[in-house]
Amino acid sequence: MKARLERISGAIDPRRLGLLLRRDFSAGYKSVFIAMAAVGGFVILVSLVSAFGRDLGPIHERMYYPLLFLGGYIVTSLTFRELHLNGQGVFYLTLPGSSLEKYLSKLLVTSAGYAFGSLFFYTAAAAAAEGINRLVFGYGHPFFNPFTRYTLTVVAVYLVTQAVFLVGSVYFRKLAFIKTNLYLWLFGIVVVILVAVIAWIIFRDYAVGTRIHLEPHFQQLGDSGEMQAVLQPLAQRFLLVAKILFWGVLAPVCWVISYLRLRETEV
Repeated sequence: MKARLERISGAIDPRRLGLLLRRDFSAGYKSVFIAMAAVGGFVILVSLVSAFGRDLGPIHERMYYPLLFLGGYIVTSLTFRELHLNGQGVFYLTLPGSSLEKYLSKLLVTSAGYAFGSLFFYTAAAAAAEGINRLVFGYGHPFFNPFTRYTLTVVAVYLVTQAVFLVGSVYFRKLAFIKTNLYLWLFGIVVVILVAVIAWIIFRDYAVGTRIHLEPHFQQLGDSGEMQAVLQPLAQRFLLVAKILFWGVLAPVCWVISYLRLRETEV
């Protein structure tokens, strides 16, 4: 155990990791500034048009959440793009730093870095938009509050789900965002088919032709008062397992898979 900890500490040097983080944060800064200007202009324009039309609802929450997920997934899918380019790939692989340091740098930039950076930027853009609204119209939308429980929960969901697109970024040489989405859809279809087959096996005694009719069974349970006693514990266990898999398993598994793939590529 001690030897393993020493190997891990030797694979992470704070100075090298800091240099890699600086490199990854500053990479393509011109494109980042252009994107930020475009998003900021879009937010201000939509806010002005909406205020002019007297639609004074909480539009900033409706705009920020899609921007967080769509923008974050695209950025994450492009994380290891240079790894798959012939010239840049060799340069990236020979950068001073261990595989773990390079991976942690990319992970931090696309997860916490993007999430909280976008949250800060959107808060500033929304504040500017609402300041203009109040100067022009004398009224505006509610100010965007980045510290509400719901907003922080949405950010946490992004931090978990973006790990899937990090795996796609390491595995796919081109069109990582599109291919990752395609595989997610295929996985969803397979899960639905498996659930349907399992449901058919369990409830085939209630089948009439190709359809399963559970109404008589549910009515019987309801009349006897057993439905809640039977279904509620099952639902609670299912939700507990789903929460554990989502919050505690999904992201770490994806991190391990993408890190091991990065190591294979370097070897």
